Amino acid sequence: NGWSKTNISTATYTELLSYDGYINVHKSGAEVAVLVAQGDIGQNELTGNSRSYSLNAVSNQSIFGTVKFEERENGETLATISLEGTTQGGDHPAHIHDNNAATGGGIAIDLSSVNGETGISKTNISALNNQTAIDYNGLLTFNGYINVHNSGTDLGTLIAQGDIGSNVN
Repeated sequence: NGWSKTNISTATYTELLSYDGYINVHKSGAEVAVLVAQGDIGQNELTGNSRSYSLNAVSNQSIFGTVKFEERENGETLATISLEGTTQGGDHPAHIHDNNAATGGGIAIDLSSVNGETGISKTNISALNNQTAIDYNGLLTFNGYINVHNSGTDLGTLIAQGDIGSNVN
């Protein structure tokens, strides 16, 4: 019927509201690798605040998309890259860099690679690579840009790029 009910005795209701977790629903006990649903709970829930930025085509004009930053209850950020035109078998590393795309800069935050089959990457962001904390509001004012690369062995070829934060009006 699509319903499941579980009594939880290891945590109180209040503890669950602030729990740092998520729930997975699997196809079956025999097919646990197949997810049919997934959702964040507790402090990972999304507040409804979000900001999207364009990721423009670079080396291949058919690959472009967006990155969406969504605020979590705990102030952290869910960054979702969505690209059109990627292909099955591709794995596209992505990073947030310092400065703007025209100026260039070092990598500030490593993001999860974009899956070529789905064109999607999801990353939870709570700190820069140097361990400096950064929250959702900090990302909205961050002096940065995003690069998405062709592959791990071809980092020199950019497939999508776009300014974020303070670099966008």
